[in-house]
Amino acid sequence: MRFALKISVCTVLIVAVLFAAFGHALIARSFSSALSFRVREAEAAYSALASSLEAEISVLNVYYQSTGPRMLREVLDRSAKAANLGDAACALYDESRRLLVATAEGFPDKLTYAELTEKRFVYSLIRSEKATLLDTAACVPIGMDRYFLSVRFPADDLFAVRRGEVAAFVSLHLVTVAVCIGAMLLISYFVSRPVRTLTRATKLIEEGQYDVRADVKSLDEIGDLAISFNAMAGAIEQKVTALEGYAKQQKDFVANFSHELKTPMTSIIGYADMLRSAELDEEDAFMASNFIFSEGKRLEALSLKLMDLVVLDKNEFELTRGYARRVLGHVMAVVTPMLEQHGLTLITSIEQYQILYEKDLLLTLITNLIDNARKASEPGKTIELTGRKQEGRYRITVTDHGIGIPEEELNRITEAFFMVDKSRSRAQHGAGLGLAIGNKIAQLHGSELHFESKVGEGTSVWFDLPLPKDKRGKEASHEEVDPQG
Repeated sequence: MRFALKISVCTVLIVAVLFAAFGHALIARSFSSALSFRVREAEAAYSALASSLEAEISVLNVYYQSTGPRMLREVLDRSAKAANLGDAACALYDESRRLLVATAEGFPDKLTYAELTEKRFVYSLIRSEKATLLDTAACVPIGMDRYFLSVRFPADDLFAVRRGEVAAFVSLHLVTVAVCIGAMLLISYFVSRPVRTLTRATKLIEEGQYDVRADVKSLDEIGDLAISFNAMAGAIEQKVTALEGYAKQQKDFVANFSHELKTPMTSIIGYADMLRSAELDEEDAFMASNFIFSEGKRLEALSLKLMDLVVLDKNEFELTRGYARRVLGHVMAVVTPMLEQHGLTLITSIEQYQILYEKDLLLTLITNLIDNARKASEPGKTIELTGRKQEGRYRITVTDHGIGIPEEELNRITEAFFMVDKSRSRAQHGAGLGLAIGNKIAQLHGSELHFESKVGEGTSVWFDLPLPKDKRGKEASHEEVDPQG
C-alpha cells in the first residue's frame, strides 16, 4: 500500500470511529433527555389523575356501601378526562395488584413491578409491532384502602425523533467521511511528495546519475532526511568519481608500464640477437653493447621507482623534528656538483624553523624536484630553493626558469608514467614516475605538490611541511641558530 494511501486510510478510520462514537453518545443523550422530559410530564399527568380518582372514589364510599367494576370504570373514565390524559390508557389494580378495571385492552391481569412501593413512581418502555408505550405505575391510597394505578402514554414520537436523528447523523457521517477521504488524499499527496522526490532521486542514482539531488525544501523531519540524503549522494558521487579516476589511472598505468617495458626490451632483444648471430666490428659491437647497457639502466631505474611507489602506498612513516637549514643544506651539498656540471646555479633563501619531516623521503623529494628543474633548464640559468613559514606551516619552493609546462598538462603531471615531453624524458632516462612519487611523499607530510608554470618562462613547485607543537598544542618556538651547527 502506498504511503499516502496508508495515511489517508488510517486518518479516515480514526475520524469515522470517533465521529460515530460521538454521534452515538449525542443521540443517546438527546433521547435520554427527551425520555426524562416525557417521564416528568407523565408523572405530572399521573398525579392529576390520581388526585381526581381519589376524590371520586371517596365520594362513592360515602354514598355506597360497595363499588363494583362498572362504577369504578365510570369513575376512571371521568378522572382520565378531568386529567386531560388524551390518548393515554389507564388501569386500576387492587391492593393485591390484581386488575379491577381498565380504559383499554392490553393491561396485564397483575402488576409485575417488583420495585413498586407506596411512595415510588415507576415506569418502563413497552415496544411492540403496533406501538411504543411509556408504561407508568404507582400506589394510590384512598381512605383505608390501597389501589395501584397504571397509565400508558404513547411514546412513538420519541422513537420517531430518534430515528430521524440517526438518519440525519448517518447522512452527516457519510458526508464527513467522504470529505475527510478527499481532504486526506490531497493532504497526504502533498505531505508525501518529498518522499516521492527522494524515491525518484534514489532510482536515478541507482541508474548511475550520481549528480542527482533531491529538491526538498520542507523544514520538518523529511527535510532533514533530504539534507542527509543529498549529503550521502554527494559523498557517493565523490567516491564514485574518485574510483572512476583511480580505475582510469590504473588502466593508464598498466598501458604506460607495458609500453615503457616493451620499447627497451624490444631494443635489447634486437641488439642482443645482433651480437649473438652476426659478426660485428669493434665499434658496432660497442654501440650495441652500450645501447643494451643504457636501456638496462633505464629498466633498473623504472623498477626501483615502481618499488618506491609500492612502499609509499603500504607503509606509514614517523615524522621527526629537525631544522630546516640543516635538511636543505644536505640537499644543497648533494645537488650542487650536478648543477655545476650542467652550468646551472642554485640560489637559496631559507628561514630557520623547526619542522616535522621524514628525512630520507624529504631528501628524495627535494632532490627530485631540483633534478626536474635541471632537466628543464638551459646552461647559465638559475634554480631557486626557498623555505619560509607561511599560514602556520613551512613552505618549500623550487623554481626554475626553463621551458615551462603547458597549462592543460598541469593537472596530470603527478600521474604515474605521464611525461610532458616523452622524447626528452626518455633521453634522460626518465620514466614519468618522479613527480608521482614526490606527490605521495608530500601527502605523507600532510600536503600535495602545487605547480605554477608558464611556457618559456619556467616552473615553480611548492609543498608544505608541518611545524611541531608544544605540550599545550601551541606552535613551538623556533631558534635562529641550530644548536648542533
